Amino acid sequence: MPGSARPERTAFFRRRIFQACLGKLHEAGERNVGGAGKRLRSETDYVKERYITEMKPVSHTFFLYNTICSAAIYDERDDAEMLLREIKKRAMDIRRMLDFYDPESELGKLNRGHRTGIPKRVSKELCTFIMHLLDFSEKSGGCFDPSVGPAVKLWNIPSQNPHVPKKQEIERVMKQTGTSHISCDEKECTVTFWKPGMQLDAGAAGKGYAVGKAVEYLRSCGVSSAAVNFGGNLFVLGRKPSANGAERPWKIGIQSPWKHYARNLGTLSLEDCGAATSGGYDRFFTEEGKVYHHLIDPRTGYPADNTLDSVTIISQNAFYTDLLSTACFIAGEESAGQICRSVDVNAGYVLVKKDGSVILSENVKGRFQPEERRMTCEKNEEDNTNGNTTDYAME
Repeated sequence: MPGSARPERTAFFRRRIFQACLGKLHEAGERNVGGAGKRLRSETDYVKERYITEMKPVSHTFFLYNTICSAAIYDERDDAEMLLREIKKRAMDIRRMLDFYDPESELGKLNRGHRTGIPKRVSKELCTFIMHLLDFSEKSGGCFDPSVGPAVKLWNIPSQNPHVPKKQEIERVMKQTGTSHISCDEKECTVTFWKPGMQLDAGAAGKGYAVGKAVEYLRSCGVSSAAVNFGGNLFVLGRKPSANGAERPWKIGIQSPWKHYARNLGTLSLEDCGAATSGGYDRFFTEEGKVYHHLIDPRTGYPADNTLDSVTIISQNAFYTDLLSTACFIAGEESAGQICRSVDVNAGYVLVKKDGSVILSENVKGRFQPEERRMTCEKNEEDNTNGNTTDYAME
């Protein structure tokens, strides 16, 4: 259920688990001599050290954006619960503003209520948000394009029974796209569509925007250590503290694409920055043995098809981390670096190719620790999965 468990019950069960672990380790240690006994005693010490030094955060978990969202504060604060409730409220407000599939959201009302060539008034926040999307679309060379909404609705991959549209249908809706046919007036807070049938889709930026706003709020309240994760769009604030006063970087495990269980390709060490992953394995369907995923290439109207299985972006800005992961996945490995350099957020990338190899940007190589064994990316085309997954295991 949404919200955190009762603290006293959580502490009780942790103590019982801790005591049981110690009991089993001591019992095993008494039955062993020599090197094995020493090894088990060292494991006992490790359990003691991990239990005593690990700082337990105040956290909330809730379901939004069709995925699991969580926020955790590691500072010792009396108002932590209140701050987390406010984060959830703000996330819900952003969802009500940007939900592409909700006709009553502010974006939904803009999409269905505008008239070609006539400015439509919107809130200042939505106007500024759209202006950023249009600017980034130009910088990405069209690999990100918020006007791809008609094609996204045509494919309708989140539905129960998606199918491949006819070529003529795709050609028709592609005539309703193109950011050059959208203009924003920041002073008047208006948006104008210059072609009929146009629709804006904020799906590649909404969660990142919400995470960024949550982090901005926590910073304004003086929080120095926290983690916000909305369906794989993650930001870690500061360093991760321990009960003994020590601090260390956050360890983020990147999962292997197309796996039905958690299996890490490697871990990233992060401090005060965000991470977001885009990949075709998140939502997809199969038809006649071919996989069709939800990341539509705005230049073609079809799901992106290149050498990549997933893209993980890290940067100092949660909003652009989300945008960059989508744009780089669609652009492919040859253009990822150029797109990351187009915005001043110190962005780096981890590219996972379909052959199982991993490509790192220079500013990520010192932060990424690969698994010792060789990792491969295996597709299971028989599994028709449309749900979201969370791409990180965090320590």
